[in-house]
Amino acid sequence: MSEPDWRIRSGRLADRGLLSSFDCANPAVEFEVEVEQFIRTQLIDWATAPGAADDDPRLLLALVRATGELFGVAAHERVIFQGSDDSPFNATKLEVAAIAKPWQGYRFHTGERTSDVLMSAVMTDVSARVPPRDTRVFGIVHKDNQRSIALCRRYGLVEEMSSPDPKYRRLVTAHRPSLRDHNRP
Repeated sequence: MSEPDWRIRSGRLADRGLLSSFDCANPAVEFEVEVEQFIRTQLIDWATAPGAADDDPRLLLALVRATGELFGVAAHERVIFQGSDDSPFNATKLEVAAIAKPWQGYRFHTGERTSDVLMSAVMTDVSARVPPRDTRVFGIVHKDNQRSIALCRRYGLVEEMSSPDPKYRRLVTAHRPSLRDHNRP
């Protein structure tokens, strides 16, 4: 079995320069520009801030194996939600997921979309975190960002929570009980 055309790796402080030129936005679309600016100017600091360690921030970079070209960036972190019974539980916030402009809509020769490669890597990384936090995963998406909404839905973010802003939607996975929930008396 051959290796895929891409590789996913954790981001690190040395990637600041790589991210500073990441180009994913149409300059005429404000919410795309906001995401691009966050990636270029704040994401490394978000991921490597010493005080953020408790939130287990994860920065993932998607690269073309043959050239090392960066085609995707994603990040997630642990958050604590309050259950309906007031008990806290771990969840995951998708901080960002973006595909570089030249790679938007692209499919590798095996048929995988670049966006699906990136989102699959994120969801796999989330499910591997300790303590478990894949029972609830959420992302905040601009209401007009139909491509991102569709991507989130393909990966199970199908329910809506209260919105932080009228221009945004907060999409969340349907509750999946963790193994811990199955072992309760």
